[in-house]
Amino acid sequence: MADPLPNTLGDVKQKVRGLLGDPDGDWVTDGYITPIINVTYGLQVNALKNGTGKNLEAIIECLDIAIGTSSLYPLQAPSQPLFGLSDPLELWVKTAGQPPQWYTAARGPVDVLPNVQPPGITPGWNQTRVSFVWMGQQLSITPVNGPIDVKVYGRFNPPPLQKDEDVLVVYSKMSETTAVAAAAVAGVERSNPAVLAGYAEMAIAGLDDIIADIIRQTQRNPRRLGRMGGHSGYGGGYWFWA
Repeated sequence: MADPLPNTLGDVKQKVRGLLGDPDGDWVTDGYITPIINVTYGLQVNALKNGTGKNLEAIIECLDIAIGTSSLYPLQAPSQPLFGLSDPLELWVKTAGQPPQWYTAARGPVDVLPNVQPPGITPGWNQTRVSFVWMGQQLSITPVNGPIDVKVYGRFNPPPLQKDEDVLVVYSKMSETTAVAAAAVAGVERSNPAVLAGYAEMAIAGLDDIIADIIRQTQRNPRRLGRMGGHSGYGGGYWFWA
């Protein structure tokens, strides 16, 4: 079997099996270890957000939204372009099919949408001005009397790891830290407790190093410093962190 791509779910699985002495996956099966990897990965993502004061951000374009649409919540469903949206920061709208230079900044996020009679604002030949609201983790806009294109800049939660090819998008070398954390959780059934405690310490130290690196990358921007475990670490001291 070929080695999995670096920094993917398959890479993490292989590392976990090696750490637990089960390279052939006799008991560390996909069905057993994948949920554990996703739990530890999700906890590490939250720790990175809190430790760096930074967030995983993206700019996503949604084309040809139907006339009169107000709720964009269907676009937040799994496999849809806005899946994982946790905090929309800015939004731009233009008449569907117009060149990108006609994108116009929307008003918002506002507390509530204006009281307009749908289908609301009629798009001009070049610009469309709307408002947007973020309420109950759902994104809505002023309905428009025509199809529109929308571009959303916001904070996103990373997608869950389901296929071996799925990338750990929060950091380019996340697989090692996630693997030792998952091994510390999975190995409680068969391994030496002292070994597992060592893996847990390695996971904390690895996160400290990643936090330090993310902060270094964006030192010109305001941030809140933080560390997970107070350790010095082992390494010396389309998505983006911002």
